[in-house]
Amino acid sequence: MARVIPGVEIKVIKEIVPGQLNPSGVVGMMGATEKGDPLVPTPLTSYREFANAFGSSDQFAMTRDVKQAFQNGVFEVVVVSLSGKGGEKASLILKGKDGSDTVQLTASAGGEPGNRIKVKVEPGSTPDSAKLFIGDGVNVVEIWDNLVMDKKSENNLVKFLNANSTLVTAKDLKSSAKFPGNNPAEVETALSGGTLGVIAKEDYEAGLEMLETMPDVDIVIAPDVIDPAIHALIEAHCMKVSIEAKNRIGFGTVAKGESVKDICNRTTNIASDRFVLVAPFGYLGAVAGVVSRLTYFESPTFKPLSGIAKLDRIYTPSEQMELLKAGVIPLDAQKGRGIIVLKGISTSKEQISVTRIADHSVRGVKNISDLFIGTLNNESGRTALKGTLSGFLSGMEKEGSIVPSTDGTEPSFLLDVYSSQMDFAQGIVRVDMAVRPVRAMDYIYATIKVEA
Repeated sequence: MARVIPGVEIKVIKEIVPGQLNPSGVVGMMGATEKGDPLVPTPLTSYREFANAFGSSDQFAMTRDVKQAFQNGVFEVVVVSLSGKGGEKASLILKGKDGSDTVQLTASAGGEPGNRIKVKVEPGSTPDSAKLFIGDGVNVVEIWDNLVMDKKSENNLVKFLNANSTLVTAKDLKSSAKFPGNNPAEVETALSGGTLGVIAKEDYEAGLEMLETMPDVDIVIAPDVIDPAIHALIEAHCMKVSIEAKNRIGFGTVAKGESVKDICNRTTNIASDRFVLVAPFGYLGAVAGVVSRLTYFESPTFKPLSGIAKLDRIYTPSEQMELLKAGVIPLDAQKGRGIIVLKGISTSKEQISVTRIADHSVRGVKNISDLFIGTLNNESGRTALKGTLSGFLSGMEKEGSIVPSTDGTEPSFLLDVYSSQMDFAQGIVRVDMAVRPVRAMDYIYATIKVEA
């Protein structure tokens, strides 16, 4: 029906606007921790958060690598604690005045760190009560007064410790004692029996499965793990999730004191764009932190590491060359630069920045394409998708992450969106894309003209 009365007709057209990509620079770490629930992915944005949730004992490699990562500017760390098998928490049984077993205290921290916890029992400030002093042997001391065994009391020792103590948990052993007696009289007694569990291959497999649920992670490491079988697991995990556009790269370390020859042999079976091997031992968290801090198209080559005073091992120039030829990242100490990443490459010898640029473009294309699902059954919808994708890739070119060839004959990207007759019948639209990532300039050549 034609409009006969003058007026304004309004049509609302919803424009598809792509959302922001998931942030890059999120490091997933898995391994033994002092405390914390196993196999629960926990995002953390500071070392303080990590220490509160998982402990700060230097006995655990995870503590060192998380600290190194944050010192080098990591955006976020996702920790998956692995407990392993055969580990025990340290414990202590408090006696009643009649000598009966009254309360069992168990360290909140797993493994040997729990053996440092000491407990002293004194008479409480009120009749028939106890006062407990609990210390971790470092800097935490808890003092709890007027504790009793009466289950109806708000000062019930078991319920109170379980609700308030960060060092121990308590279990009622159903003694008839009114409160724990001196154990022995006003003398500190240490918890005992804490042992670390052995983390096996299947534990790392379970940890990697949990990291699959965290789409923002783009770097995966297992602190101090030198087993090639675990490195292969991490590489396979990164390859698998990258197919689903959850692009990520695994980082591994060499063994402490390992010879250059043995290190070079490591990359024979794991030559992949999705795995990075760092030498020497002990600095994996720092390198992961540096890479995560950089913009996705920046190369870590010659970038300095923070928080490290010196390297345990310095490789000679010839050893550095052998490592680079094998696809291993050597660290070096250079005057005026500090401790640096000599060259940012993966075990396939591809530059890390090139892989991250490709990953960024794939994530962007998927992020945009997902929004167009259900709108591509005509040419105008496919044209709109191509225009939006072209805008995204043009933005990457403006950032400097993709570049045309130096002679100008090849563009920074090629893009096509199409659907054949058979594809159309099956509801398929295809996107063909090619990008030219910018590469790090590893060498500068000088031409010197000498005039007589």
